[in-house]
Amino acid sequence: MIAIPGITSAQFAWPKPEYNVAAEGVYTEDPFIIEYRRKFFGVFRGDFAAFEKGYAEVSEMVRKNPKDARALVWVGNGQTIKAGLLRLQRKEKEALELLTKSRGTLDRAVSLRPDDPNIYMMRAATLYIQGQYFDGGQLPNSVWERLRDDCEKFIAFVGPERMKQVSIHVRGEAYGELGIAYKRLGEKAKAIAAFERVIELNPNTTYSERAKREIDGLKS
Repeated sequence: MIAIPGITSAQFAWPKPEYNVAAEGVYTEDPFIIEYRRKFFGVFRGDFAAFEKGYAEVSEMVRKNPKDARALVWVGNGQTIKAGLLRLQRKEKEALELLTKSRGTLDRAVSLRPDDPNIYMMRAATLYIQGQYFDGGQLPNSVWERLRDDCEKFIAFVGPERMKQVSIHVRGEAYGELGIAYKRLGEKAKAIAAFERVIELNPNTTYSERAKREIDGLKS
């Protein structure tokens, strides 16, 4: 497989298998979300076939049931990925149009299940991906405001004590993407605080390594 040039990752840090283990009885991700993240995010390592198959599956689910929020949020994610691929082909206008459509799809998914963290955190992850593909000037501030709000809502939902018990992946992405949102909004102190929380909760991991790089960049 060949990785997509110019794209480092679909996530704050690429999770190792052991990073998905949570303490029993605390928040765990919906297996549906995990399944399609595996299918979709393989595209960032060049597995286009798995992505296209997964995208076709969730698109068919939504065709059959337009109110299937779990499938709809992945359609929105797929639209973002397709927009990024259009940009790599230098089709900027089409890419930006599809990116806008993606955000509408994501918002519809969340509106169907507004209190389901699996749905609004997949919206957050997708908005983060948009920032990986497109320059800051090509995205409205509302992208970063929504990413910030989704992450903060999730952190409040889980609670400070349970955040120590959820998987490394979940807590790393929540605080890592929150830090990115604050960084993009120009709130440097809050961004650093979020990245410091990543380091505190996930020492000696790829999450803490990325967070340290982010802090160094903000302080330089």
